[in-house]
Amino acid sequence: MARRRLSQQQRHRIKKAQQSVNLDDENNYPGTVISHHGGEVEVEPIDQDQPNIACKFRSNLGTLVCGDRVVYQRHKNAPAIISILPRQNLLQRQDGFGQIKAVAANVTQLIICLAVEPAPNLFLLDQYLLSAQQQQVKVLIVLNKADLLGAGDSDPFDLLKIYQPLGYPVLQTSIKSGLNIDRLQQLCIDHTNVISGVSGVGKSSITKAILPQQDIAIGELSEANKEGKHTTRTSRLYHLPLGGQLIDTPGVRGFKPVFEEGLPISAGFVEIEQQAQHCQFSNCRHVNEPKCAVRLAVESGQIQPSRYQHYLKILQENPS
Repeated sequence: MARRRLSQQQRHRIKKAQQSVNLDDENNYPGTVISHHGGEVEVEPIDQDQPNIACKFRSNLGTLVCGDRVVYQRHKNAPAIISILPRQNLLQRQDGFGQIKAVAANVTQLIICLAVEPAPNLFLLDQYLLSAQQQQVKVLIVLNKADLLGAGDSDPFDLLKIYQPLGYPVLQTSIKSGLNIDRLQQLCIDHTNVISGVSGVGKSSITKAILPQQDIAIGELSEANKEGKHTTRTSRLYHLPLGGQLIDTPGVRGFKPVFEEGLPISAGFVEIEQQAQHCQFSNCRHVNEPKCAVRLAVESGQIQPSRYQHYLKILQENPS
């Protein structure tokens, strides 16, 4: 049965009711969503010495995702979530049918996992970066399976050339050789991390390497198309042994971003947004407007052509 749409007035009333939940009430308990399975949500109490608890939730709460901070009540037979606390941010994507899918909440670092094989899709990478930029989430780009690189292939996909100057660190890793796994663990400390990427890049292998105590399934690449099988079926939040949290998400074939209302698409491209301050017109879309500083920066090499072309492609796909 399709979920009933709520009116704006109803949504406002529900939000107001949630915000009025009293955390001092002895019947109300704060916690964090660890995973979501159908009609049940696994919640970790704020006192982590207490066992996790399976909770039902009210249908009018909206979408619950890993990382959400919630308030629940411990009824005898059916503990229930009664409120979602205000979010710091919410990572979302559109699926192939245009439906919005929430990925994770209250994230501080997005780990975008790429691999030597299957080769990185830089347009997909720029879509990830756009979402992270709009949600003010730090980014770490990981190029996995570095053991497959030849001796002279220090930057085969131009990741270091294109993205590190923009402030996006790039880390090459290898599960086979253990390259930079310790470094990756260090970079996750003090963050609520989301690790995401297409199937087959070794996302689950990396998660298992930094969480060796967890039983995490690992798949193999298809010999026919060099793409991986989905070994992570649902998102789950783990605590890292050195500090911080890691949310492992299912592999995806694409990541079409959800745009923040009031923010132009250019705000998701740091170098375009920076150059846009020098455009003649404040509403310049950086396509064919006269005296466009962004297009001049592309011509002079200050902006990488691939990034600009990806910006134009996203703009064309989302004209409004």
